[in-house]
Amino acid sequence: MTKKMWLIIGLYVCSMTVLAAAKDSSWAGWVSDSKCGAKGANEAHAACAKKCIGAGEKPVFVADKDQKVYSVDNPDALAGHEGHHVQVTGKMDDKGMLHVDKVTMLSQ
Repeated sequence: MTKKMWLIIGLYVCSMTVLAAAKDSSWAGWVSDSKCGAKGANEAHAACAKKCIGAGEKPVFVADKDQKVYSVDNPDALAGHEGHHVQVTGKMDDKGMLHVDKVTMLSQ
């Protein structure tokens, strides 16, 4: 019975390791602010996003695909891209929080 138990524990640990090593993914979208969210996912909102983030609102990422607003756990990664149309590369956790590893400007 102990061999079976160790086998099950080993399989469980291996599966958790594979799940934890999630691949980086990329998304296209806009850097907006937490106050305006998806309403700020356009070029006309750039000045407002800069102003609101400068006043303390958190930067968020708004995906082009579905206009879903994602909180970012490392907002400093978006610094200088307020109001920009970008491609972000990073990881999404199981709660929908985005960790940004790379930001690339998309043509306007």
